[in-house]
Amino acid sequence: MKVQRSFIPSIFTILNLFSGFLAILEIFHGRYITGIMLIIVAAIFDGLDGKVARRLQQESEFGIEFDSLADIVSFCVAPSILINILFVSELGFIGGILSFFPLLFGSIRLARFNVQAKGEKMLYYTGLPVPVNAITIGSFIWFHNKLFGNYGEPKIILPMVVVLSFLMVSHIRVSSLPKISFYKGTFTIAKSIFVIVVFLLMIVFPGYTVFPVFGAFIITQLLIWMVGYEEPRLHFSMRRRSK
Repeated sequence: MKVQRSFIPSIFTILNLFSGFLAILEIFHGRYITGIMLIIVAAIFDGLDGKVARRLQQESEFGIEFDSLADIVSFCVAPSILINILFVSELGFIGGILSFFPLLFGSIRLARFNVQAKGEKMLYYTGLPVPVNAITIGSFIWFHNKLFGNYGEPKIILPMVVVLSFLMVSHIRVSSLPKISFYKGTFTIAKSIFVIVVFLLMIVFPGYTVFPVFGAFIITQLLIWMVGYEEPRLHFSMRRRSK
């Protein structure tokens, strides 16, 4: 059976959605680390569907909407359930509100993104992307479990959840993934090698490295936003579009 070219990106979106669904099941069964791994797998598929759509020139409004619905399950519902079961299940209504934050603010973030989406690859995101939020929360729990044998203290994780939730709907400028190139000067080559090394470390030692990498990324983006720095490639792109 021949698969239509326009459907190929949706295959990755379906895999994202399925990974998020499995993550929720694993969390409900008490296999929290496996659930966190599946959230990360969902993020990989989420990154691939957009790249494949652009490469095949099959971007569409349907694809954007379908992708956002999958993202709500994988990166909004799944971390909210994880937080609720692990940290706030005994706090009643207040606990429900706190664990609802990733779902609420993540959904708002996705709705805003869909309204602003114009079908072209952006050089930056406005607000913290929902996969970054979900991975940061999950990887913190995984990291804490690796180092201390438990899932972390509510007094640490809950303020972090609140801050990350508000960052999703903030107007901070978050860079997209850097392009890897070995033909554009020494600095670009060095940066590409560094990015490759970091990705390899996250693959080989995920429990120890994913949270520090994502935490450092978020802090770096905040500092860049605070000082008002913008990447040269962003200025170049804006000048090019104004011509």
